[in-house]
Amino acid sequence: MTYICQNFGEDLKKIRENKNYTQQYVAKDAMARSTYTKFEAGSIVPTITKYFEVLNNLDMSHEEFNYIHNHYQLQGKDAILYQFRTIAINSDLKILFKVKETAKIYLTEHKDNVIQDIFNICSALITLSKTNDLSQAAPYAEKVWHRIAQLDKWYLTELHLLNNILFFFDFDTSLLISKRALVELENYDHFHEATALKLAYSMNLIYLLMENKNYMQALEKADTLIALSKKNGRYRMLGVLYVRKGIILTKLGKTESELWIKKGFYLLEAIEDFSLKEELKKEIVYYLDHYSGEES
Repeated sequence: MTYICQNFGEDLKKIRENKNYTQQYVAKDAMARSTYTKFEAGSIVPTITKYFEVLNNLDMSHEEFNYIHNHYQLQGKDAILYQFRTIAINSDLKILFKVKETAKIYLTEHKDNVIQDIFNICSALITLSKTNDLSQAAPYAEKVWHRIAQLDKWYLTELHLLNNILFFFDFDTSLLISKRALVELENYDHFHEATALKLAYSMNLIYLLMENKNYMQALEKADTLIALSKKNGRYRMLGVLYVRKGIILTKLGKTESELWIKKGFYLLEAIEDFSLKEELKKEIVYYLDHYSGEES
């Protein structure tokens, strides 16, 4: 334990010196300078409140300090959470197998609800990808939902987990989750991490409305999300939204629908995301079997 405390103190000292801060400056409002000196020397451990005050004086978050302390690497649970949250395409089996195996190893030594949820989500996505049978995959997702549904409030971790299993449930359940998630995310207006999550849930909500043939509401949500995507520079999402807006307008019998589909394709070509363009072509065929627009 003393070794760990000394390491923390040594790291804080290096960071402080690299920032050209004095011990007095870093200790202000947290503890006496003499007490802080003992902390850097590893002879005492501060309370959690004082620890966060010191980090605040160093202009640093706990996440960044922990990352530096681990030699600029993520370890254990942090590494699994990072891998899970950066899964861009759920059907990427190679990534899903890696995250699942890492979670499995972690769970042999630790009891952890979130890592167990990640293991189950990966199992669900892998099963669906391999069998294309929702009935075989859904039980894994239901285990996650059973735990989270009992919570009075959802935080970012729970919202990340649920975002990956929405489509394993019936329409009403998926819609309930999406709407509640967006309400919860309103509390995170000034929290950078929540922005992408809010956009993802909004995109999922549009898809759910399209699946339920509620095209007018889907169009309203799409227009709102298009404005947000432009504001946040989310051009990949914007390309998808343009195509989906074109699909929705076609369903509503509007003449400008083909223009929006072409705009979406042009945007995805500009950012060279050709694989996503191909996926969207499949989506067009799914919704518009009579579509005969130009596939540039």
